[in-house]
Amino acid sequence: MQLLYDFLSDCKARRRSKRTIETYKSNVGEFLRHFPEPESVDKRDLRYYLEYLQDRGLKESTLKGYFSALSTFYDYLIYEEIAVANPILPFRQRFLDKPTKHDRRQLLTVAEMRELMGTVDSIMSLTMMATLAKHGARREEFRQLNRENIDMDRGRIIYPQKAKRNNRVLPMDPELYRLYKEYLPWRDQRATSNALWISSRGGRIHKDDVNDVIAVYAQPLGFHDPGGPLDKRLTSHCFRKFMTHYLYANGARDATIKIIRGDSLQKQAWTSNYLEPDELTEEVTSEFLRCSPSLL
Repeated sequence: MQLLYDFLSDCKARRRSKRTIETYKSNVGEFLRHFPEPESVDKRDLRYYLEYLQDRGLKESTLKGYFSALSTFYDYLIYEEIAVANPILPFRQRFLDKPTKHDRRQLLTVAEMRELMGTVDSIMSLTMMATLAKHGARREEFRQLNRENIDMDRGRIIYPQKAKRNNRVLPMDPELYRLYKEYLPWRDQRATSNALWISSRGGRIHKDDVNDVIAVYAQPLGFHDPGGPLDKRLTSHCFRKFMTHYLYANGARDATIKIIRGDSLQKQAWTSNYLEPDELTEEVTSEFLRCSPSLL
């Protein structure tokens, strides 16, 4: 399928991740086996295809992933002047875009988070969990931090470039600064790689280790039930929710919260016109220091 390979080549040129390209290859490739002339696909064809996927017992999130890939594919076809419109957008809005449910992930109170931090007896674990609670970083971008990403001279952390992170530079508050001042010498004596978070052998920790560290301390306090429902488990994403909730509750501006979360600023003209994603302004830093709760 030359069209599929041309599309994937375009994705590579646009620096899409290897995992994303593999997903597009699978989803779009299957679609083209049903509809080898995608420019002629109509609403009836899309309904047929949705029913076909539903009959396979796919989850709602998986269905959305399929049609998200197809929407990107049709954007490519429009750019190449193969198609004149993207039929996925109105179809997805009608059949797949349901009202967003409230996030059922657990939200600890500040007192509970302090209680949790107070039980941690490892400097690496404490620094990890405090960083997650202060910055709300996504698990993989957090795990991929390297030693050189910690700028102690300027009191900031520079996160790795990821597709979902629009800004990379985040400030440390005094609590984080003190923790890194203690952790970095400990880490430097044991590391065998440039990874910030290291395993017992000195290399980078496994992707599951982040949540495992949280579980070790959260489970004895009753904050984590490994076999329980989503709102009874404490994971790194719960720390992202914690950070967002308490910055907002303490009066941080929407723009500041977006910058700390790494979210796009482009949806609001007043932010995209005046803020650069990698520019850590004094206003953002001071507001973060004012609104981020004390945990230690």
